[in-house]
Parts: sequence; structure tokens; C-alpha cells
Amino acid sequence: MKKLLLTLLAISCVAFLYLGNMYWKEKTTLVASEEKTTKTIETSPSGETQVPQKEATEEEGKKDLDSLTANWPEEARTHFKELMKKDEPFKLAIVGSPAMGEDENGWAPQLKEKLLSELGSQVEVEIFQSDVTSIEFINGEESDNVLAFEPNLVLLEPFSLTDNSNQVGTVQNHESILMFLREMKETNEDSVLLLQPPHPLEGATYYPQQIEALKEFAGEESISYLDHWDSWPDDKTLSDYLIESQDTPNEKGHKIWADYLIEYFINESSEVS
Repeated sequence: MKKLLLTLLAISCVAFLYLGNMYWKEKTTLVASEEKTTKTIETSPSGETQVPQKEATEEEGKKDLDSLTANWPEEARTHFKELMKKDEPFKLAIVGSPAMGEDENGWAPQLKEKLLSELGSQVEVEIFQSDVTSIEFINGEESDNVLAFEPNLVLLEPFSLTDNSNQVGTVQNHESILMFLREMKETNEDSVLLLQPPHPLEGATYYPQQIEALKEFAGEESISYLDHWDSWPDDKTLSDYLIESQDTPNEKGHKIWADYLIEYFINESSEVS
């Protein structure tokens, strides 16, 4: 009988120790879980839930990019933000004549470098430089190459100066732009076209009239127009910003052009101009 009681007592002690150990482990796990939750979601003195630091940093980055693109056409900004949420790049095509200076650190390479520097992987930028008239552009592989890129935004310098030198009229120039716009929308209905003139010329008479007509045409067709001519000198010193033939800007001219476009595409001011 005594041995039986001792055996039962031993079994009871073992059971008590086991249950006590299980209770301690469960309580310890619960406390650790509560501490982890407290660290993850903190509250302010007013009782408001605080966003974890990593999420707050990511949200701040998105707001910064939204601010930098504040000058863009609204349709382009909306699509940019949609693609950013999907973590997909916004494609921007820079299209025009040799006045872009693709191989000479011209305004186009400077703009591309700035866009990639400020917007990073959120943008994909390609330069399409062609020594053709507007008619040759729309009828040749040059426009096909641009469309194959499937751009979301196209900055087009529509070969107006080249047309001027090759007796291509203003009407034909504008028709080529409209044809390209239609084909661009067929490729990507959300794509946006931006127009800009080539550089100004010193002593020209008919050419400025063509550019004024281009500006009016853009307004009539509701196409955004970037008028960088206001940034250039309007006197004889203009020749100091062009090569001798005036076919393209020189280094100083490219800087004027690039600075204007960079200020438009990368809004670093607190207010939108």
C-alpha cells in the first residue's frame, strides 16, 4: 500500500511539473508576441497609429516623384503614377532632328541623364534622332522605330527647320504631326504627345512665321507645346549660341535648351509655374 501511494505521489509531481512548464512557455510566447506587435505598430501620445518607418519612407518617395512630375500633362502624370504602383517603367521618347545633339552632349542627352538621375528606374528614356524631313519621318522607318518603343510620352521636335531647308510647307508639316499622333494612339491609347520647336535662327524672316504657325496649330489641336524660344536671346547675340551654319546649337545653345526642358520635366521648385 505504501509503495502504491509513493508511486501515485511521484506521478502527480511529474504531471504538476509538466503542466507548469507548459503554462510558462505559453505565457512567455504570448508576452513576446505582444512586444513584437507593439514594436511594429506604435502609437503617438494622441493615440494615432504610426506608420512603420520603412512604409513611411516608401510613401515619401512616391510623393517626391509626384512632385517632380508636377509640370507634366495631367494624362501623363496619371499614367506615370499607375505604372509606378505596378513597378513598371514609364517610357519617354525624345524625337527630332540632328539639332538634338545626340552625339555631342546636346540637349537631348542632357535631358535623358537628368530624367534617369531624378526618376531612376521609374522611367525608360530613348533618343530618336533622324536627319529627315517631317514627310520622310512619317513615311519611313524612323517613325516605326519610335512606335516600336511603345512610348507613354513623346517629346517631338517635328523637323520644322529641316522642312524649311527642303521646301516642305507648313501644311505638310502639320499633317505629318497629326498622322504620327494617330499612329501613336493606335499603338498606345494612353500615350501623350508634347511638341516643341527647333532652335531659333539669327536673321531669319520666314522661319519664325513657320514656328508661330506651329504654336497656333498645337493650340488648335490641344497638343501641349513647350515654347523654349523665350529662353534664347532675341538680338544679334543669338549667333553666339549656334554653330556657324546655324543648323544646330553650339554648347552654349544646347545648355539653354536643356535647362528649359529639365526645369519642365523635373519640377524642383515648391510651386508649379
